Amino acid sequence: GIAGVFYFAREDDPTYRVIEDGEWLSDKPYAVVHRIASAEGTKGAATFCLNWAFEQAGNIRIDTHEDNKPMRGLLKKLGFIYCGVIHIESGAPRLAFQKSK
Repeated sequence: GIAGVFYFAREDDPTYRVIEDGEWLSDKPYAVVHRIASAEGTKGAATFCLNWAFEQAGNIRIDTHEDNKPMRGLLKKLGFIYCGVIHIESGAPRLAFQKSK
């Protein structure tokens, strides 16, 4: 079966153009990761996905909802740095993180 899914792309995410209460680590070209989900009972799928994405690009931006404590903890564990607040298309705020070589 499928252990997990995620979105990865080397693209300029329009919702990342404006960041509040901070700044991105760099303006270098980056890749994005969105919509990480893993099957119930699966361990390590999100870690695998994020590590794989970083190996591909070397500069990753990602955001998560303030209430998503498991993802916030994982990002910290994997060396992502909190950069500030972005707003998704609906206008809702998200905590933004970046990891760069």
